[in-house]
Amino acid sequence: MDFFEHIIIGSGPAGVSAALKLEGPNTCVVDVANKPASDFPYSNLKEALASGQTENILGNHWEMLSNLSNPLHCHPKLRAQTIRHVMQGEEFQVTDSANKLLVQGRGSFAAGGMANVWGAQLLRYNDDDLSEVGDWPILASELTRHYNDLESHIGISGVEDDMSPFLGPTNDLLPPIPGVPVANYMLDKYYARRSYKSEPGLRIGRPRLALLTQAYNGRSAYNFGETEFFTPAREGIYNPLHTLEELLQRDKIHYLGGHKLISFQEHQDYVEIQVEVVKTHEKKILRTKHLLLGCGTIQTTRLVLLNQGKEGLSLPFIDHPPTLLPVFFPASFGSKLPQHSYPIQLIGTLENGKGRDMMSFYFPAGMLWSDLLPDIPLPMNIARSVLSSLIGGMLVAQIWETSRPSKGNRMHVKTDGTVKIEYNDRQAYSKLPLLLTELRKLGGFSLDSLASAPPPSWGFHHAATLPMRINPKPFETHTDGRLWDSRRIRVIDGSVLPSLPAKNHSLTIMANSARISEQVKLCGY
Repeated sequence: MDFFEHIIIGSGPAGVSAALKLEGPNTCVVDVANKPASDFPYSNLKEALASGQTENILGNHWEMLSNLSNPLHCHPKLRAQTIRHVMQGEEFQVTDSANKLLVQGRGSFAAGGMANVWGAQLLRYNDDDLSEVGDWPILASELTRHYNDLESHIGISGVEDDMSPFLGPTNDLLPPIPGVPVANYMLDKYYARRSYKSEPGLRIGRPRLALLTQAYNGRSAYNFGETEFFTPAREGIYNPLHTLEELLQRDKIHYLGGHKLISFQEHQDYVEIQVEVVKTHEKKILRTKHLLLGCGTIQTTRLVLLNQGKEGLSLPFIDHPPTLLPVFFPASFGSKLPQHSYPIQLIGTLENGKGRDMMSFYFPAGMLWSDLLPDIPLPMNIARSVLSSLIGGMLVAQIWETSRPSKGNRMHVKTDGTVKIEYNDRQAYSKLPLLLTELRKLGGFSLDSLASAPPPSWGFHHAATLPMRINPKPFETHTDGRLWDSRRIRVIDGSVLPSLPAKNHSLTIMANSARISEQVKLCGY
């Protein structure tokens, strides 16, 4: 029987951040570690389209077109056959107040977790974020040192600009990604307006991304081949697997890939866990002084509920279901489309004293036209004929507001072991009229009727199922990650975040995991 000082479950952002902090020969990462069955054989989208090999782009069964007929659509990044391995974890369902099925999904058993398909925005939370959203038992300053360490390890591209007060500091930024013509046009209009209007209603700037615009820490720069919707993260865009591989190459940790956690039991001096070898279904017993669960919010919470024999018990669940808004810039219609770009071009926030929001402006050149046509306010045949001219002047705003626990949004595990999420309380984006007005000042036009609301869990910003508390109640956690009734079992992923500011939470999950892991080293037992 193997005995380790630390066992970390999962190789996603939380898991590798813990492994980096706890690296040593007595630390073990246990992971199902699904990997793609095949590779996307092209370095850029133009080459793929020119090949004429339809199955490499649409899938053997034209899965990339499923959004046209299936109302239970998933994110376009999850439909490509080379990405399908990312979503082969435990099943979950999302329903509304009428018990209508909104999403039939799966968690991730992929090596690297959901970071295989993230947009790579790694942003800090600051005191203003936590003050507005409330319920946090720790200060943003308790994460600062870990933010610094992670940013230095990963490499963040961006620039100090008008979004810096909203985003906060980031050390040693790499150069920003190249802007496409329509994004440059919007930014130029913004700064021209800023020259005579000191306080903009809409504040915009360049994104901060875990994407290398130049070689960094032994890793190559990103090639901007517009393949983000067809293949897991490639060289130059950070994936937790980069860190895991570095640790393994330095012989700093033990790794059990192809193993699935089944159950765990805490004793006075150790935790005993049962794992299953995925290929053979052989069961193994491992022991550890400290167990750290980093399987992702839904999967970790499922394991805790099943281990407690609490099928049917509902727990809080929050998400960042975004609002999507296509924005058209007539002055840029007909612009030559760049052959090298990245989807997230600009970020912004509306500052009007009515609560924070955050928006990412996506340039859709890397997407199939089948994903864009439904958003064009024209009949489909006409939209198809004019899209080549429209796309050069089109951005899509993805908008988040703060998210807090609500009585109507809960998750539980059914008797068959699957997860059901009831998502009844969702508010429409309250500042849409103001945003449309501000966009017109920058040459952008849209209609409130074009705004759409993808279903909950669409963006996988999940949290708050096992929230941190100073004095935790059952199915809450201590601020050092320990389960409410535990001495040696800790949760390190999004489950413990009590609420979500209007920012991507990936970097905060990683920083909080590092903070918890450091406390494991200091606990003295």
